[in-house]
Amino acid sequence: MTPFDIILGAAIAALLAFQTYVTVRVFRSRLYEPKQKVWQTQLIWLLPIVGAGLVFSILQEEDRAQRDASSHLRS
Repeated sequence: MTPFDIILGAAIAALLAFQTYVTVRVFRSRLYEPKQKVWQTQLIWLLPIVGAGLVFSILQEEDRAQRDASSHLRS
Protein backbone atom coordinates (compact mmCIF):
# COMPACT_ATOMS: atom_id res chain seq x y z
CA MET A 1 0.00 0.00 0.00
CA THR A 2 1.46 3.32 -1.07
CA PRO A 3 1.31 6.58 0.91
CA PHE A 4 -1.14 7.89 -1.70
CA ASP A 5 -3.50 4.98 -0.98
CA ILE A 6 -3.35 5.70 2.74
CA ILE A 7 -4.02 9.41 2.24
CA LEU A 8 -6.87 8.70 -0.18
CA GLY A 9 -8.40 6.18 2.21
CA ALA A 10 -8.13 8.62 5.11
CA ALA A 11 -9.75 11.39 3.04
CA ILE A 12 -12.65 9.14 2.04
CA ALA A 13 -13.09 7.98 5.64
CA ALA A 14 -13.10 11.60 6.84
CA LEU A 15 -15.68 12.55 4.19
CA LEU A 16 -17.94 9.66 5.18
CA ALA A 17 -17.58 10.54 8.87
CA PHE A 18 -18.47 14.19 8.17
CA GLN A 19 -21.50 13.23 6.08
CA THR A 20 -22.68 10.84 8.79
CA TYR A 21 -22.22 13.55 11.46
CA VAL A 22 -24.23 16.09 9.43
CA THR A 23 -26.95 13.52 8.72
CA VAL A 24 -27.33 12.77 12.44
CA ARG A 25 -27.49 16.49 13.20
CA VAL A 26 -30.24 16.95 10.60
CA PHE A 27 -32.37 14.20 12.12
CA ARG A 28 -31.88 15.59 15.64
CA SER A 29 -32.71 19.13 14.54
CA ARG A 30 -36.05 20.66 15.42
CA LEU A 31 -35.75 23.09 12.52
CA TYR A 32 -36.98 20.70 9.84
CA GLU A 33 -40.15 18.71 9.32
CA PRO A 34 -39.71 14.97 8.61
CA LYS A 35 -40.00 15.38 4.84
CA GLN A 36 -37.45 18.21 4.88
CA LYS A 37 -35.08 15.99 6.83
CA VAL A 38 -35.27 13.40 4.06
CA TRP A 39 -34.55 16.08 1.45
CA GLN A 40 -31.60 17.39 3.45
CA THR A 41 -30.24 13.86 3.79
CA GLN A 42 -30.54 13.31 0.05
CA LEU A 43 -28.66 16.55 -0.54
CA ILE A 44 -25.89 15.45 1.84
CA TRP A 45 -25.40 12.03 0.24
CA LEU A 46 -26.07 12.85 -3.44
CA LEU A 47 -23.78 15.91 -3.47
CA PRO A 48 -21.16 14.69 -0.98
CA ILE A 49 -18.89 17.66 -0.34
CA VAL A 50 -21.08 20.57 -1.44
CA GLY A 51 -24.34 19.21 0.01
CA ALA A 52 -22.86 18.30 3.38
CA GLY A 53 -21.07 21.66 3.61
CA LEU A 54 -24.23 23.57 2.75
CA VAL A 55 -26.40 21.71 5.25
CA PHE A 56 -23.69 22.00 7.91
CA SER A 57 -23.52 25.78 7.45
CA ILE A 58 -27.32 26.05 7.76
CA LEU A 59 -27.23 24.01 10.96
CA GLN A 60 -24.45 26.23 12.32
CA GLU A 61 -26.60 29.31 11.65
CA GLU A 62 -29.50 27.61 13.46
CA ASP A 63 -27.29 26.88 16.48
CA ARG A 64 -26.02 30.46 16.55
CA ALA A 65 -29.55 31.87 16.35
CA GLN A 66 -30.74 29.60 19.17
CA ARG A 67 -27.80 30.63 21.38
CA ASP A 68 -28.50 34.31 20.71
CA ALA A 69 -32.22 33.87 21.44
CA SER A 70 -31.57 32.02 24.68
CA SER A 71 -29.05 34.61 25.83
CA HIS A 72 -31.57 37.40 25.18
CA LEU A 73 -34.19 35.56 27.23
CA ARG A 74 -31.80 35.26 30.17
CA SER A 75 -30.97 38.98 30.16
